[in-house]
Amino acid sequence: MANWGVNFGRDMKINSAYVTAFKQAIRDSGHDPSIFFDDTVAIDEVEFYQLCNKAAESINDPTFALRYGSALHLGTHGVLGNALMSCRTLRQAAEFLVRHNPVSTMEAHIHFAFDHDNAILSFTPGIELPAAPNFLPEVFFMAAINGISEMVGVELAGCRVEFAFEPTMPEEIYTRFIGLPVHFGAGVNRFIGPRDAVNLPLAAAGNEVADIYVRQCSKILIERSRSANCAARVRRILLNANNKITSEHAVAERLKMSARTLRRRLSDEKTSFREIFDELRRDMAMAYLSETRLPIAEIGLLLGFDDVANFRRSFRRWNGNSPQTYREQKIIDDKTNITGSLDSNATSPLSCS
Repeated sequence: MANWGVNFGRDMKINSAYVTAFKQAIRDSGHDPSIFFDDTVAIDEVEFYQLCNKAAESINDPTFALRYGSALHLGTHGVLGNALMSCRTLRQAAEFLVRHNPVSTMEAHIHFAFDHDNAILSFTPGIELPAAPNFLPEVFFMAAINGISEMVGVELAGCRVEFAFEPTMPEEIYTRFIGLPVHFGAGVNRFIGPRDAVNLPLAAAGNEVADIYVRQCSKILIERSRSANCAARVRRILLNANNKITSEHAVAERLKMSARTLRRRLSDEKTSFREIFDELRRDMAMAYLSETRLPIAEIGLLLGFDDVANFRRSFRRWNGNSPQTYREQKIIDDKTNITGSLDSNATSPLSCS
């Protein structure tokens, strides 16, 4: 397993929602979170795991990890959670989770696979907390079950959890928290559910723009994995805000810095708030126009424009033509590509003769 050295998680600051949920778990265990946290200092992943270990050791509550996992929901996970809520099926959500492993910096592994009857989501932690060796698997699967329940909206019939460790408290306590049958001493930590259920449509299945949003979230998460720079953090905030945040000052407040500091840091990275804001809205506009039949006025509203004329002017500035012209040209290009492909396939036997 990975150690807690400087190479793991030092560049990635912990989402404040995770800290808030952790504090709630501490309170639920009858303790004061201020004993463990200094709210004036942002913490990275290494420091957070060290705090988890310290809290587990001091609180001495065998249900603490399950309490923490219970406090985590899809909204807690920021861009990742938003993407999962926009997935059309559980299979898409599981594959997205594996692709954008939220604990990869600690060398943890998430795996999604099938056997004859079941879909299986497994988790192998990259580190082990000395004070609570089972802490991370318990938190992960408690949070995963919360998320699956939110996406599905019904009881998880035919599902179970298998842990690779032996129970440290009565098994009925695990069952009460998790709400599913729990087995111990398995070869790997895993959630098991009916194979067919993962392809059933979720709430976002009928949403015409869901796939576009998932792709944008994926782009942000890839950027985050490559770099913890200021520009990537600004993009994540704007995407999470769903166009409710449109000013440099508001983003600076979210990042706990002044607007002047934000401008300086973005300048050091050869960009600006306006460039990032326009780039995100341009990419979303092009995707909506290319992949949906939404009216142009509605696309403008989705992107935060209160006037379709303003949207048209901005789009012309970004792309050199109007939204309608762009959409019509994309339709022509797509038809040309399809026709060309069909012609190529039809003539290839002749060219070989």
